Amino acid sequence: MNNSFYNDFAARFAASTLPSLVRSFNSQVGKRGFNSVRAAHDQALIDELVRRGIDVSAVFDGTTLSFAHHVELDNNRLVIR
Repeated sequence: MNNSFYNDFAARFAASTLPSLVRSFNSQVGKRGFNSVRAAHDQALIDELVRRGIDVSAVFDGTTLSFAHHVELDNNRLVIR
């Protein structure tokens, strides 16, 4: 993963609201392409959610991240819609 891209996304997500982070997650649902920029985006997004104390276990098991379904925030947890 490109650290420059990761750092850019991490800074952007750190300044974002929680609803904005959820929208960023949902914007990735159904996208099939994958490259180093998307890897940096996805990792920075999950890292920021976890940093804020959000339970991401519905979409991330510590290794695999799933963008199969849209999510919403419910009591500091991402839940599948």
